[in-house]
Amino acid sequence: MENHHKEVKFISRSILYSVVRGILVGVGVGLVVVAFRLAIEKIFELVIHLYHQAHDNTLYLLALILFYAFIIFFVGQMIAKEPNAKGSGIPQVEAELKGMMSLKWWSVLWRKFLGGSLAIASGLMLGREGPSIQLGAVTAKGIAEGLKASKMEKRSLIASGAAAGLAAAFNAPIAGLLFVVEEVYHQFSRLVWVSALAASITANFISLHVFGLTPVLQMPKDLPLLELSQYWIYIALGLFLGLAGYFYEIVILRIQLLYGFLSKFIPIPAQYQSLFAFMFILPVGYFLPELLGGGHHLILELPHLQPSLMALLFYLLIRFVWSMISYGAGLPGGIFLPILTLGSLLGLAFGRLAFDLGWIGQNQLNLFIVLGMAGFFAAISKAPLTAMILVTEMVGNMSQLMVIGLVALSAYVIMDLLGGAPIYEAMLEKMLPEDMEQNAEMTLIEVVVSEHLGDTFVSDLSLPPACLITRQIHHGKSKVVKGNSLLHAGDTLYVALPVSEIHTVRHIFDGEIAEV
Repeated sequence: MENHHKEVKFISRSILYSVVRGILVGVGVGLVVVAFRLAIEKIFELVIHLYHQAHDNTLYLLALILFYAFIIFFVGQMIAKEPNAKGSGIPQVEAELKGMMSLKWWSVLWRKFLGGSLAIASGLMLGREGPSIQLGAVTAKGIAEGLKASKMEKRSLIASGAAAGLAAAFNAPIAGLLFVVEEVYHQFSRLVWVSALAASITANFISLHVFGLTPVLQMPKDLPLLELSQYWIYIALGLFLGLAGYFYEIVILRIQLLYGFLSKFIPIPAQYQSLFAFMFILPVGYFLPELLGGGHHLILELPHLQPSLMALLFYLLIRFVWSMISYGAGLPGGIFLPILTLGSLLGLAFGRLAFDLGWIGQNQLNLFIVLGMAGFFAAISKAPLTAMILVTEMVGNMSQLMVIGLVALSAYVIMDLLGGAPIYEAMLEKMLPEDMEQNAEMTLIEVVVSEHLGDTFVSDLSLPPACLITRQIHHGKSKVVKGNSLLHAGDTLYVALPVSEIHTVRHIFDGEIAEV
């Protein structure tokens, strides 16, 4: 009952209250993620130096092998004790917000920080952005517990922390907000977006002070667009990226089959299976160190390298295969930046083919790097708005926004037509057990009535037992809800329900399932 009173009080708070809480979360998350980025950068520089020196002295190669052995054992021990610290971390955050999981914030925080720093900086083709989102979420959860926030406010702050984590990782505060709304929280709620925006801007401000004002993936300023008569090339590129995204999703969701196959020949405990990833990464690091890591440096170099189509296809093959192997190892590390890297290679390869066929000019090739990143991410995440704004913020140029949107939309449509699911939701589905433990604790959630349920009476809803609609907001006015209350599309409802039913009820009001 005390929690319910807290939640009702939270709903009635002013926007300023949400802003202040968001700023507090942004400061905490900004400091954590900035430290995380710095740790990765410094260790990665050391790893690359060792690979370069190994050509002259094999002792450096031995040092690398010993370092990798340490990571395999040390990080393996950590993820064995805290499985929620491995992988990207975004599916776990989604599960937390849907009431399917409750993360132990401190246990995940320090293990993700240490394990992620070592695994990502080792040269494996893993991204820091997914872990940054999880670090942001668990940091925010710790702050929420310190503030003794209600369950509803805690979820709001966790979502804000996730947004701040992405903002600090990419220096992209608006994309951080959109990613949480589109991919993680799946709800454009006033209770969330105000604090999430405040947290994102604050975390980004801290990040800019440390890493400077230069966009993370700054491209050359002059990226000439195609003529209107050539716009079909953008659509063709989007279709190509949609197909590539669908293939990527098929492989990434089944990569554990490879590790199951390898473990038949070298039987080792699951927490130490990263041994296979490090065995595969050593020759790449020795001969092609520029391809190591998440791909940030490779993307920045692409405009200056001007590689041939065959070279691009070779880079693409290496990055695709080794990204899969790296993620399948189960270490703390994500796929966010590797997806953008693959997208940049796919886009440039498509552009190179178009140039060889005489469809575009050489000065237009770099544009396809940007378009490839946006379209490929839009397809795989099924979050086209996030893809558009993220890439725009990262490259620091708004002039391509319209064509970025066209490519992102085309790729998204193809992915949807093929039946592809948002990648992080698909990962969450594979991760959760079939028989989940039910949490009967009551909480309050905010939902928006979809078009599907417009002009429906409350009595006609098939809600799970113990669910009660407590308030209806229609055109800014609050109403008491009865069985004969008529719902309108766009209405905001506050529903009291068991924590374990959050996911089900949200789906009902989104119109994705009609009944329970």
